[in-house]
Amino acid sequence: MAKPRLHIGDKNYSSWSMRPWLAMRVGGIAFDEVLHALPEMGGKPSFGAISPNARVPALELDGAVIAESLAICEWAAEQNPALWPKGSTDRALARSAASIMHSGFANLRSDAPMNIRRRTDAGRMTPAGLDDAAKVDELWSGWLKRSGGPYLFGDYSVADAMYAPVVMRFITYAIPRSPDAQDYIDQMLVEPNMAAWIAAAEKETRQLPRSDIA
Repeated sequence: MAKPRLHIGDKNYSSWSMRPWLAMRVGGIAFDEVLHALPEMGGKPSFGAISPNARVPALELDGAVIAESLAICEWAAEQNPALWPKGSTDRALARSAASIMHSGFANLRSDAPMNIRRRTDAGRMTPAGLDDAAKVDELWSGWLKRSGGPYLFGDYSVADAMYAPVVMRFITYAIPRSPDAQDYIDQMLVEPNMAAWIAAAEKETRQLPRSDIA
């Protein structure tokens, strides 16, 4: 079988690319990385020649293309089941957590787009965006209390990969957070694969005005 090819966007900006990249790296799954520049302006990216939804990330695999971050993460977990918790209840909770992230927190995403290099404050955020952030904090704290940490469901799982870009948003925009959330952020930042992604993002020089200036 040919090595899978993961198409991703700029590491500084592409939150959806970060998620499956981390899951595959943590899962020890070998793949080739193909980096693409995201569009300069807002709107739907046009990667129709790469994936069925014209977006990245996309995983080329055995003549097929798998779109959507969570679907790619699920494939990764089939290759390495340790990417989900062992217990059936914990596994269901982790899948729920990943799905909540995949479909929710639209105001947080809109107010605080991922920009790893930038440092600003939460003054640009709306009350709805701050409410989303507070809900994330509440969820993290509850999951960590139940599991005992150090990650959301004990060992690193797809759920942590799904929330990794939110960790970066809390840092970039100095979003207020609880001590439990800060402990989790600190833990995520020293995870070797996430540290490698951050280091690569910090080396990128390309700028998107819609994220760097707004």
